[in-house]
Amino acid sequence: MSTISLLAIMILMGMVYKASAQEIYFCSNISDKGEPIGASVSWTLSDKGGYIYIYYTNHKKHIKSKSLIARIMKKTGGNYVNYERRAMELENDNTFASLDYQFIEAGNYKVTVQDNTGKDLAISYLTIITINKAEPNAIDSLTRDRQTAEHSKDPARGYYHARTIFCKTILNGLPTDTGSVFAAGEVNVIVVNNQPLAADSMIVDVFKKGYESEKYPIYITTKTMKIDRNQNRAGFILNIDQTGQYKIVSYNGRSQTISEGYLTIR
Repeated sequence: MSTISLLAIMILMGMVYKASAQEIYFCSNISDKGEPIGASVSWTLSDKGGYIYIYYTNHKKHIKSKSLIARIMKKTGGNYVNYERRAMELENDNTFASLDYQFIEAGNYKVTVQDNTGKDLAISYLTIITINKAEPNAIDSLTRDRQTAEHSKDPARGYYHARTIFCKTILNGLPTDTGSVFAAGEVNVIVVNNQPLAADSMIVDVFKKGYESEKYPIYITTKTMKIDRNQNRAGFILNIDQTGQYKIVSYNGRSQTISEGYLTIR
């Protein structure tokens, strides 16, 4: 065998190893040892959807990135389009990360895990099938039990009274000119709870309402910020330059929903 052929084989083996070193699994649970349980790329859920863990592993090697994002895309008209972006929780000395994600709609999905610079680390695909008026034995019992438990905590218990306020200005720490309809440009957004937010970070997703639709399928942007866990509010500025109706969803660092708010830009 020639030196060039041997070198080509070594490079190819290195590429295969590198590609397989980081993987995404879709599973029903995670063991105490940090291993995926019940992993599959095809899931059958009730017509209300259900929770599935998006599990990213670096195979016991330390993940260098301080934060990871799961970019979820849904196949529409032959192409994968942006569906949602969510922060993932690093676990087990940063050797794997997980996101307990609620899939609601049937379809084919592409999930990409990215580091804090936007670099793609791993890509995987899954199919969600929903059953209308499913019989009790039509869905895996473990998945059904987790759906019941997870729905009881969405939103998280500590955020039942949280709300999202939109205003044009803030004076002496208080919102003024509050409302839900604003001109294009900067809008102050304040997430307020009746008790401390008990989180060190907050992730905010912005979606736009579809044309002649009641849903908000158009992903716009994600903002991630540090917050004071002892405060009951957190604020930021949102810059929207296109007219339309928008949904703003805030989460804590564990991807638990804090609040949702809706505004119109004219």
